[in-house]
Amino acid sequence: MDWLGIGVLIIGIAFAILVIFLLKPIKKLATVLESLQQTTDRLPEVLDSVTNQTSTVLQTSNTTLGNVNEQVNEISPLFHIVGDAGKAAESLTSAALDKTTTLKQQTVDANEFVKLKKYEGIYGLLSFLFFLSQKRKEISETILEPKSN
Repeated sequence: MDWLGIGVLIIGIAFAILVIFLLKPIKKLATVLESLQQTTDRLPEVLDSVTNQTSTVLQTSNTTLGNVNEQVNEISPLFHIVGDAGKAAESLTSAALDKTTTLKQQTVDANEFVKLKKYEGIYGLLSFLFFLSQKRKEISETILEPKSN
């Protein structure tokens, strides 16, 4: 044999060893590809199942949202009533605060009047009461005037 034949024989033996060496990984790759094929074959069924379940969940959530919207519409007037009651309570407390502030000012004014005139005892008490009644008349007249307009 000549050198060319020997070289081809060595290459053939190396190729045969390489094929034998790569035979096991190629078989594993074949089983992986076969498993992948089975998975992809089942994929349309799984997708259909997931799509059906998603559709059911969306329908249920739409129904639930509809119920919630109805309940909110039913409760909405109650919130308006509570808001109106809060506004009324605010105006009532504001009026009470105004009257309390006015009464306090009257008391301070009467106290200053008594101190200024140096009234004492029963005479001071009587003059204090007279002063408060005069102030009350003035305030009631000023309060009644805006209401009549």
